[in-house]
Amino acid sequence: MPRFPGVVTLNEDHVAVTVGLDDDRISLVAGEVPIGEWPSGEYVVIDLGEGTFVIEAEEDSISFHPDDPSGFARGLGQEPDPQVTNEPAQSLDTIEIKEGPPPQPSTIVAFYALVVITAALGIWALISLF
Repeated sequence: MPRFPGVVTLNEDHVAVTVGLDDDRISLVAGEVPIGEWPSGEYVVIDLGEGTFVIEAEEDSISFHPDDPSGFARGLGQEPDPQVTNEPAQSLDTIEIKEGPPPQPSTIVAFYALVVITAALGIWALISLF
């Protein structure tokens, strides 16, 4: 069964998956977790062009962006879109996460003031129990 890695969009979240194509079924797996498997006739794959495919099964639609759109199109028995390059899609592992600015001094002072007040209230509550 040919396997095609890529990314699906689920509720605005991007999830890395592998789509397996066989003559009689299609399967989606995220890492080691199976998402679904459908026999031929119970799913439809629509090529939206520009490397995007929609997989429709059981009244659900999932947007799939394969790392190799032309290879995926050939796996479906379609002619690849000539305007799509075979450059891999940006991997979720290569997304740069930037840190925000350091906290302001007033924020640090307010945090420690809240810690002291909370501790004092906790001690007062503990004393009032006796």
